[in-house]
Amino acid sequence: MKAAQFEQHEPETVEEAVSLLESLDDRAILAGGQSMVPMLRFRLAVPETVIDINQIDALDYLEEDNDWLRIGALARHADVEHADVIQEKYGSFADAAPLVADPQIRNRGTVAGAVAQADPKGDWGSVLLAHEGEVVAHGPDGERTIPADEFFLLPYDTTLDENELLTELRVPTPAAHEGSAYHKLKRKVGDYAMAGSAARLVLDDDGRIERAGIGLTAVDITNVRATDAEDHLEGERPGSDLFKRAGELAAEQSNPESDEHGDAGYKERMVNVLTQRALGDAAERAGLVKRRVTQ
Repeated sequence: MKAAQFEQHEPETVEEAVSLLESLDDRAILAGGQSMVPMLRFRLAVPETVIDINQIDALDYLEEDNDWLRIGALARHADVEHADVIQEKYGSFADAAPLVADPQIRNRGTVAGAVAQADPKGDWGSVLLAHEGEVVAHGPDGERTIPADEFFLLPYDTTLDENELLTELRVPTPAAHEGSAYHKLKRKVGDYAMAGSAARLVLDDDGRIERAGIGLTAVDITNVRATDAEDHLEGERPGSDLFKRAGELAAEQSNPESDEHGDAGYKERMVNVLTQRALGDAAERAGLVKRRVTQ
């Protein structure tokens, strides 16, 4: 099947793209196209207009700036996968990037586009939540910053306004003793997650957990934070027993559905295990834990 006929615009600035969003009624944004193009092809989406933002060079960046890691709307999964700064300082991003689909999709698909898609089985939403990240959007009234905690509403639905363009994702640069990790269970290369867990730990100079973040993939109607597990960790010293209980709490707070890949009970057990593993790696990467403390 071929896509239905549509009109295409290729703005060269954010302002031009926002103006098009405001002036056109039935339109869709095209960035990496790894979700949009199949939907167009099978006529699951039949917009009158496609706004292709790939000519907006100002959105193609991945950099540290003013205490933030900033990922522009046109940064590809492969850009994150191969960036030196990611490999050196952002463990969860380095873990997640090569697990996204396959090399062809990673070379074209965008990280921001995946977050905007808001698929609860997507990896980046969980990583963004664990890092207490933010989404930057531009609309007719200017720039707006949305905490990741407030961004995801329902599957494929976010708090982004219909006339807003997601322009940037950002997370705080790591503290002195901070580590993060991402673990994911999938059937085979290219699959979405059956379950996943992103963990971030910030340790104080005494080796206690000052701040914890845990984001879960594919076990609720959106990517979600395991807040009970986070609360259990804060103020404590990293260790297997602590992480075992945190894994249990994360599993209890998850809400997976049974499907052809496994029943809900199995997925809850996987949340437990994956969270423990991610926490162990995060603690080791934080620099004050010499020995792995995973299950």
